[in-house]
Amino acid sequence: MTLTIHRLGTLLGQPLRQVWPALALHYAVQAVSVTVLAVMCARADLSLAEVLGRYDGNWFAEIASHGYAQDVVVDAEGRPAPVSLAFFPLYPGLVAVFATVGVPVLAAELLVTLAAGGVAAWGLYVLGADVGGRRTGILLAGLWAMAPGSVVLHMGYSEALFVALAVWTLVALRGRQWLPAAGLTVLAGLTRSTAVALIAAVVVAAAVAVVRRRDGWRPVAAAGLAPLGLLAYLLYVGARADRLDGWFWLQNEAWYMGFDGGAFTWQRLTDAFGGDAALWARLVAAVVVAAVLFLLWAFTVPGLGPAAHVYTTLIVATALGTSAFWQSRPRFLLPAVVLGVPLALLLARLPTWLLPVLLLPATVAGAWFGGLLLTVVQTNP
Repeated sequence: MTLTIHRLGTLLGQPLRQVWPALALHYAVQAVSVTVLAVMCARADLSLAEVLGRYDGNWFAEIASHGYAQDVVVDAEGRPAPVSLAFFPLYPGLVAVFATVGVPVLAAELLVTLAAGGVAAWGLYVLGADVGGRRTGILLAGLWAMAPGSVVLHMGYSEALFVALAVWTLVALRGRQWLPAAGLTVLAGLTRSTAVALIAAVVVAAAVAVVRRRDGWRPVAAAGLAPLGLLAYLLYVGARADRLDGWFWLQNEAWYMGFDGGAFTWQRLTDAFGGDAALWARLVAAVVVAAVLFLLWAFTVPGLGPAAHVYTTLIVATALGTSAFWQSRPRFLLPAVVLGVPLALLLARLPTWLLPVLLLPATVAGAWFGGLLLTVVQTNP
């Protein structure tokens, strides 16, 4: 069903007692996941605090502390070195707000991540409740928190913030709240490059509204405003790099990340299922295959609407079309929250007593997978 303006107001106006089970489940999953990671860190003789702030967290900490102070430097062959300009500004900007009042940078990163995760869980509850009822909403929030890439939901990463903005954009679009949807998409464009999927969702939803002659000028305005955040940052990086395609150039030449149409993914799938790949690589391959199957399954769910399907399809296509970082595929898929809707609908039909039996092992398994990458493989999740 489409979320009417009245229905949206009713959902958002629900007292906390209606929403708290989704938030409680989300944070309970986080507590279990951090505990599993702490045990794995201890066994690997690693500091939990250090692990939580590694990799992307270090880059965000640099930006939060010093801004984009690094200049673009190229070697003798014209290849740029990795610089912080590859990372979008909203997440480290929020971290900097807390850091300026004396909160240590790592603590500020975790605070922003955990708070954003709660906002995302709230939005997932609203989305799921509208599609399949309150029980579905609660389960959708929990399933996202225990997904294979969810270890970054308690690290210094920007995925939680991006998903919070994305899911509330989808909720706003269902309620035909065009200007809030556009504003959230602008902020998402300042958070991650995958905002292009959200922009496309806004444009598609606006096009449908225009064809149906709904809501006057607002859909057109939303479609025009939605790309501004992403465009603004891409132009800023272009000016810093002294070339219009500066951000894409840095991604390709410094980070070896581009869009190859899935060639890299296909090669890794072939290696995983037909070669002598490591366990973690086979597990990533299983997640990739499952994501495609869940994407197809999501298309069978009535009432999700074209915007949600366009967003999810583009997130999956982007995640599987990236030309590097095989181990990060589950994290790249984490924003594809709609993939969890059909499973949440299925689980919502089960007896309540059976849900902990299923969800607790899934939580531990998801946490173990993230811990495996961080403490055994010791790679960017």
